[in-house]
Amino acid sequence: MNVLEYLYPMRTFLVTSGTLERPNVMTADWVTPLSMNPPLLGVAIAHRRYTKKLIDEYGEFVISVPTIELLKDVWIAGTVSGANVNKAERLSVTFVPSKKVKAPSIKECQANLECRVYKDVETGDHVFYVGEIVEVTHGDAFKDKPDVEKYRFILHVCFGNAFTTNSSEVFRV
Repeated sequence: MNVLEYLYPMRTFLVTSGTLERPNVMTADWVTPLSMNPPLLGVAIAHRRYTKKLIDEYGEFVISVPTIELLKDVWIAGTVSGANVNKAERLSVTFVPSKKVKAPSIKECQANLECRVYKDVETGDHVFYVGEIVEVTHGDAFKDKPDVEKYRFILHVCFGNAFTTNSSEVFRV
């Protein structure tokens, strides 16, 4: 087992890059909040990924929050390279214009966090992009707080094709 698998299960997100005319999307588990003021998040992307090339070129990306209903698209986005295939033609999601960045948002996702690259850090075989969140759009799952009773957010169980969802059961201390 890879030592990083001890951190799983982890939430699964989609990262869009490029433009609305030629969108690219990849699956990412390695997304984390970094700062509330300014609002910053981080995402680690392998050097070999086409998404890295597009983020470097445009300096922007969107983190989209899918639910289990999009699992087939999440799998395709994470296993097919956008350098070789136009993923927009293979996916059932709808790419829509973002409000403040060129990278598109995904209509079917419950949230889209539009980011501009604030900093990038070399971290071995990945680049850790720190993104400043410049706009957020969201669906019903985030009206007040994350609705884990009605919406099933995707959790990647470990490296590979095993996924689960959040439970509607909430524990409080």
